[in-house]
Amino acid sequence: MKNDQNKNPFLNIKLWDFCFRSLIREYGIKFIFLVILRHPIMTLKGIIKYGRNDVKTSDQWAGGEKHIVGVGFCLKPLEPPCISGRSNHNCHFLENNLHLKDVKIPQCCNNCTIKNIGLLTLATGSNFYIMTSAKDILLDMYLPSIKNHKFTNGLFVICRFSFEPFKIPLFIAGMQADIFPFESGDCRDYPTWLLADNGRKDEQTVIDNNDSKTINAILTQSNTELETKNTFKKVGNIYYKK
Repeated sequence: MKNDQNKNPFLNIKLWDFCFRSLIREYGIKFIFLVILRHPIMTLKGIIKYGRNDVKTSDQWAGGEKHIVGVGFCLKPLEPPCISGRSNHNCHFLENNLHLKDVKIPQCCNNCTIKNIGLLTLATGSNFYIMTSAKDILLDMYLPSIKNHKFTNGLFVICRFSFEPFKIPLFIAGMQADIFPFESGDCRDYPTWLLADNGRKDEQTVIDNNDSKTINAILTQSNTELETKNTFKKVGNIYYKK
């Protein structure tokens, strides 16, 4: 997992601040009952690996049905505003596979980072996920992966404040993952994160230019020629290759 500079992640004060404050929230309660109590052995093993900083990254992004790319909804453009709205899992461009249609592309889609990463993901035959609340991420991605290894490999772009808490369920699920933090516009404390988790995020986040190049390289390294004719089908909150 990328950008892990802590020799002992358990010493991260922000991690404990996040965990203690989340205990009384819906996400924290569901995590306790649906993950810790139902899968105690996997939870213990995952926490031990996390404490050892047992980093697991993919040597190569092969793509496929068990690979998933997740980006924050806060990457959606503000000017002009995203046609699909902001705090949701929707993308007008990807849902309608506009890359294959001779139609006028909405202005907000022209330079949209979500659209661009989504198309790279589609070309690899992988799944794509616009992440919103912690509860949805738990139900849509963590639990299916913990229960039946639905997703084994991931690439994610998230805010720096939730970087460490985000990693723990990945260790529990045994997922290999590359995680990139936003460069700017992201949450830096729990009150700001909590607002965003409830859909209130007025700033657009930005990915560091070097990280953006790395993400592009990861998603294209196994493809000598992008499969531009692939299409997405959205099932629930996740975009699957048809």
